[in-house]
Amino acid sequence: MQLVFETLLEQLSLSADEVDFHNALANAAGAFDIPAFAYLSLVPDRVTKPRLISNYHPGWKSHYLGHQYQRIDPVIEWARCSECAFQWDRISAMPAFQRDSNSFSRRLPNSASAAD
Repeated sequence: MQLVFETLLEQLSLSADEVDFHNALANAAGAFDIPAFAYLSLVPDRVTKPRLISNYHPGWKSHYLGHQYQRIDPVIEWARCSECAFQWDRISAMPAFQRDSNSFSRRLPNSASAAD
């Protein structure tokens, strides 16, 4: 595991563009058998468009950003308000997160699928 993180850090530090950044994340995710990943960069000025780097389907990424779901996404809200690392197993069991997540999911179209 240490080697995966060291390799990720090295690849990120050598990244020249978004493609390099994507490839570094994809390599790390693959090393851990994680099928999907997403990195969302938000700037608080609300003028600069968010940048989403992931292996999600391009249509989903466009839909997510086009509808500005980052403003209501409970995972993003948690990340903004917490100083702790996000842990799905702990967070998904919290009633407030479940409520927000269910509310968010109801706003999505039925055919929305994030991963390829």
